[in-house]
Amino acid sequence: MDKESTPQERRFKLRTKELSFWHENGYLVRLGVFTPEENDALRQVAEDIVDGKRPFPSAHIDQNALVRDGKIEEQGIYAMHKIHHPSCYVPEFLARVRDPRLTDPLVDMMGPDILGINNLFIWKAPKIGLGFPWHQDMFYFRNRFNTETTIGTWTAIDPADRENGCLYVIPGSHKNDIHEHDDLEGSQQREFKLAREARDEDGVAVEVPPGAVVWFHSHLLHKSTDNHSLRFRRSYVSHYLSAQAEWAKGDGTYKGQPVMWVRGETFTDKVHEVERDVLPVPKDE
Repeated sequence: MDKESTPQERRFKLRTKELSFWHENGYLVRLGVFTPEENDALRQVAEDIVDGKRPFPSAHIDQNALVRDGKIEEQGIYAMHKIHHPSCYVPEFLARVRDPRLTDPLVDMMGPDILGINNLFIWKAPKIGLGFPWHQDMFYFRNRFNTETTIGTWTAIDPADRENGCLYVIPGSHKNDIHEHDDLEGSQQREFKLAREARDEDGVAVEVPPGAVVWFHSHLLHKSTDNHSLRFRRSYVSHYLSAQAEWAKGDGTYKGQPVMWVRGETFTDKVHEVERDVLPVPKDE
């Protein structure tokens, strides 16, 4: 694996006002980070995976919960919810995870030594794409890592607005402790619990055009809503961790949950890259 040091000069580092906004609000939005051509290329790779044109483990391909549970009938990308850990198997996604337009700002937020801990390409299909309740990512990641924060990046592949299920955030909520999260009923809700005391009236809609990126702190309360439109709301999400973090327990070898080098240094006594599943090389036809 190529682990060449990232140049010291960071073209995409945070400006002073951006860093102040980040510290005050726990999230940051930049427009026009990726071009339409770059987004379309990534979308096409994801759709090739769904169509079986690119090798990918079926265990990391998830259908929309309503389709999966037999409540509606859809096929192809209209039946999709997400593909999980694509950077482990597809070079185009690995390149995106390590892209300095995403990671240069992370250096200002968490330091120069960075690992990737989770990434997913999401389809929020027209009319049936489901949202997720108010939650904090650290509620889940704290079971794996001892760290002040992880940071998520959310890239809009399509326009994201209130009608098709954009993100909502509660600015400044990253300054609070982790809330208790309660179980919910419903097909897709098995993936997330609802953060207690989170109020819809405190939420701010993050409506963004394609190519925009949202960085968000792992304590930040955020949610998304159902897609009520006739349009997709696709996005690519990647989560990052400082290589100065420590394992919460064990040696970190969670099956199916990889940790990968992104930039900077790693440390044998801290969280470090762990082996992940490798796809078999396809035979010539």
